[in-house]
Amino acid sequence: MLVAGETSGDLLASELVLALRERLPDAKFFGAGGAKMGAAGVELAFDMTQHAVVGISDVLKNYFKFRELFNQLLALAIERKPDAVIGVDYGGFNLRFGHAVREWARTHPDAKWNPKIVQFVSPQVWASRPGRAKLLESDYDLLLSIFPFEKKWIASARRLPVQAF
Repeated sequence: MLVAGETSGDLLASELVLALRERLPDAKFFGAGGAKMGAAGVELAFDMTQHAVVGISDVLKNYFKFRELFNQLLALAIERKPDAVIGVDYGGFNLRFGHAVREWARTHPDAKWNPKIVQFVSPQVWASRPGRAKLLESDYDLLLSIFPFEKKWIASARRLPVQAF
């Protein structure tokens, strides 16, 4: 399962899917993103990129819409139980989503679902949001980094595997 909420994340997610298909040709991909993810063969629940906003004021104005989309994606994840949930950029949404998936799996051990939680594109913990590193550390299994220096910075600061992509 992949979730990308912006055009740039949609492009990165499509590139990731194409790279994964080379190694895992039978893998199935679903989630929310945009046209590029759809073209890469991702089964889209909806086009998340149509809901992209800039700034906290836009987020607050659209809070109920985002909550509805979040709940739809969480229900989809619980229903389909993917092996991995990959948030692509879009840290404000995806870090909460990864946490919600992890928390659901922790509180429902009968479901026997323990997906790998991955964030593709670091949420700038090194620049302006160091508190997000704690979220990553407690809920995430892997961080795929696009900047070479992030791997060293995060690996030295947290117990979170980081792989450059």
